Amino acid sequence: MVFGLSTLFLAVGLGAAPSAVADAEDAAVCTHPSWSNKDSGVDYVRAALEEAPIRTGPNSGCGVVGMARYTDKVYLHCYTYNSAGNTWSHVRAVSIYDGREISGWIWDSNLVDHGSTQLC
Repeated sequence: MVFGLSTLFLAVGLGAAPSAVADAEDAAVCTHPSWSNKDSGVDYVRAALEEAPIRTGPNSGCGVVGMARYTDKVYLHCYTYNSAGNTWSHVRAVSIYDGREISGWIWDSNLVDHGSTQLC
């Protein structure tokens, strides 16, 4: 089970955690913008992260569909800007080991080459 810093600090009685940029995104409504496969590029999750969430929409408050690993090929479709002004790419991540596929939105800063170059 994963807990945010706020939960951790509250659990140990230290009060609320300092706010972060992601907090504003979490409070935003999860949107589901249209997308199409406009990009033939491939990217990878940054190795330092090991894995990154693929979500139902381009916002950290959207549900997680699955996790893309740094060894997965991340096929790029297009990108959009979310309500916080961050770019997110719609992707299909494919495991090079077992062929598992996950499609959805990934924050471009989690990718080596920063995602798609084609606007959705």
